[in-house]
Amino acid sequence: MNKSDKIREYFRKFPDAEVAKVVAKFQSSKPMTYKLRKQVQEEWQPPALAPLPELFQEVSVEETLDARAQDYGTFRDSAALMQGIKRLLADHAAKHDKTFADDQWEALEMIVHKMARIVNGNPDKVDSWVDIAGYATLIADRLQGNAR
Repeated sequence: MNKSDKIREYFRKFPDAEVAKVVAKFQSSKPMTYKLRKQVQEEWQPPALAPLPELFQEVSVEETLDARAQDYGTFRDSAALMQGIKRLLADHAAKHDKTFADDQWEALEMIVHKMARIVNGNPDKVDSWVDIAGYATLIADRLQGNAR
């Protein structure tokens, strides 16, 4: 391995090495050392990105909507059920002068959302049940001093 190869190899291992120190270490000229450092910098390529798993492949809006309809029923039917339940809850809370923290009300609305998806769509979709438990847990945890 000649001196130029050794200097290039050194810059590959230590890309931030000071040129003056490399000149002293290899007893080379500054212009040549700068040139070799530039060669090494220009040969660097970013590492290749790993292919995305199938889960993250681009899916069209149409495909997404069709899949959701299979799991949760039509959006129109789900929305009618969700909004009916939400109105009922809001009216009842107002009638009894109930007030809720934002996170509590949002959790109730999200639970209603998940319930309507279950009733309108596939009741065996585990994610919906887990989501309901998750929203309830977030509120219970916050009330016990463990806000997330």
